[in-house]
Amino acid sequence: MKIGEFHEPNRKVVGRTLWHYDNVESTNETAKELLEEDLEEGLVIWADRQSAGRGRQGRAWASPPGGLYASTILRPKETHAWLLGLLVGMPVVKALRHFGVFAGLKYPNDAVYQDRKIAGILSEGVYRRDTYHVVVGIGVNTNVDLDRLPADVQATATTLKREVNLFVANDEFLDYLLNQIDDLYSRYRNTRIEFLIKDYRGQCTTIGKRVAATTSKGSITGRAYDIAPNGALIIMDDASAKHEFVEGNLKVLP
Repeated sequence: MKIGEFHEPNRKVVGRTLWHYDNVESTNETAKELLEEDLEEGLVIWADRQSAGRGRQGRAWASPPGGLYASTILRPKETHAWLLGLLVGMPVVKALRHFGVFAGLKYPNDAVYQDRKIAGILSEGVYRRDTYHVVVGIGVNTNVDLDRLPADVQATATTLKREVNLFVANDEFLDYLLNQIDDLYSRYRNTRIEFLIKDYRGQCTTIGKRVAATTSKGSITGRAYDIAPNGALIIMDDASAKHEFVEGNLKVLP
């Protein structure tokens, strides 16, 4: 149920209008259902809870009350759903750092602190009547007790509440985050992608680490070497051959 609507006319695109719900199945699914209507670009769907939250590769995303769950609708000129999902990791990390958690990005777009995941992003490209939309969903473990998360993720997850002594309200966190995403999207529309990829590389904690990647084509083990201009992770295997990794399962090795 929709419980509020907010407007911020000073933003350029993202977050000028925000619809607040108490509970939805998934903010991404709600946003996709709304694409049939002629809505403004940058509309944000924010929910206090999700009953069927999703992460990358169809994984469930635990969404207990207290966490931050939001999606925005974008209409980029190019089919850059995956790339935008990669880049939006930067404003998420910036917001976490602003509120006291010095997070970094595990490739492609998991925000992690001390090797524990604190936020994730799911971006999906959708066509409606020949118009290409990107729905970018963000989940942040803000005011959540660790024991409210599923037992199988507690050892590898953390929350803002666990790491920071001060209480941070979700609306305050979201307001700052949307300002950062709005700035990033403006840069995306007006700047060469290579510059944004360079910025992303600087925040990607996976670079330089030994990794194991599993894709539909097989497995690669080696060192995360660089980020390609298309956003792929370049892995150098033990024979010094370079491979590009985009989709699949990536594990950082000790």
